[in-house]
Amino acid sequence: MGNTESILFIPPVHWNYYPYRDQELPTSMAHRGYQCIYLNPVSYRGSENSMRFQEVNRRMSHPNIRVIDRTSRWRKSPIEYIQELILNVRAVRKFKPDAVISSDHLMSVGVCIYCRLRKKRFVFDVTDNWELVDQSVAGKIYKNILKPLLARFSFAITCTSQRQFNYFNKHRKGHTFLLSNGINPLLQEEMGQDHSQTASSSEVNFIGSLRDWYDFDLLFEVFREFPGIHLNIYGLGPLYAELLERSRSIPNIHLHGNIEHTKTAALLHRTLFGLLPLKINELNHSTCPIKLFDYWGASRAVISSPVEEVIRLGGDTILYASNREEFILCINSLINDKDLARKLGEEGKQKVDKIYNYKTITDQFIHILSTL
Repeated sequence: MGNTESILFIPPVHWNYYPYRDQELPTSMAHRGYQCIYLNPVSYRGSENSMRFQEVNRRMSHPNIRVIDRTSRWRKSPIEYIQELILNVRAVRKFKPDAVISSDHLMSVGVCIYCRLRKKRFVFDVTDNWELVDQSVAGKIYKNILKPLLARFSFAITCTSQRQFNYFNKHRKGHTFLLSNGINPLLQEEMGQDHSQTASSSEVNFIGSLRDWYDFDLLFEVFREFPGIHLNIYGLGPLYAELLERSRSIPNIHLHGNIEHTKTAALLHRTLFGLLPLKINELNHSTCPIKLFDYWGASRAVISSPVEEVIRLGGDTILYASNREEFILCINSLINDKDLARKLGEEGKQKVDKIYNYKTITDQFIHILSTL
C-alpha cells in the first residue's frame, strides 16, 4: 500500500479528547504521508454532557489530517444511532478512502458491511472489551449482534489484548492480529529530551481516568502507611468528586483534576515509581493499559495488580501485588533497593523503545493494509 493513499478513521471519541490510539494512529500515519480523514462522532443534543465529546487536550492537526465535525438534531436514541450509521456510510461514499479503520464498537457495523460489498479494506481495531465497559442495552447489542457481524465481515481485526485476539481469531478465518498499545509519540520524544528530572523520594504521580476499574480504595489504604510519600492523582472521571472528598482526610493524598498533556513528562520523571492498581476482573484481564508504557517511557519501575494482559506485556519486568500487604511490600522493595528499581525501569524503557511505540504499531498497520 503506497503512502499516497487515503484512510478514513471512525473513532468513538472527539479529536481533542485524551490522546489515545484513536488519535495517535492517524497522526503517525499522516507523518508517513497518508491522507487521513478523522470522523468526529456525531454530536447529538445533550452530547456536551458526555465525557467522550470533551475537548480536554486540544491538539494540532497534521496537514495530512482532515477532521470532520458532524451534528444531529436528535437526542441520543435509536433514531440518532441509525442516523450516525447512515452518516458514516455516506462519509465513505463521499471521501472514497482506500481503507477504513474503525475503533467505534457501535458505529462500525454499517460501514463494515458496506465496505465488504464494495470490496474495500475495512479494519476493526478493538481496543477494549466494550461490552464489559457498557453493560446497558447498547453493550448487549454489541456483544450479541454487532461483535459477531464485525468478526465475520471485517477484512481484518486488530486487537490490543490476548483475550480480544482469542475471541476474534476463533470466530473468523485469518486476518486477525494482536497489536498492543504503545507510548504516546510526543510523550516519548519529551522523555528523550528531558534528562534533568530525576525521581523524587517523596512523590508518586498517578495520571488517568478516574473510573471504577481502578481500585482506589486499595490505593488509599496503602498510602496511609507511607505518610512521607505524597500520592498525586491527576485526571477526571465519574469518581472524581468522591475521591476528592475522601482525600481531604488523608494529608499525603492529593487530587488535582485534569492536567495538560504537555505536563505529563515532567510528572512521570518525578514519580518514584509507577502504579497500576487495577481491579482483578474480566475487563482488566483484557485491557492493554497505556499508563504502563508511559511509566516505562520514564524508566520507572511499575507495581501492578496481576491481571493477565499486564503479565503478558511485562513478565518479570513488573512487581505484582493483589492486596494491601503485597502493595506495601512491593513499595518497600523499591524504596530500599534502588538497584532493583533502576533495573526494572531500564528493562521497561527497552520494551517501549523496541516494541510498544507508534513507529512499530504503524509499521504493523501498514503491513496489514498492504497484505489485504
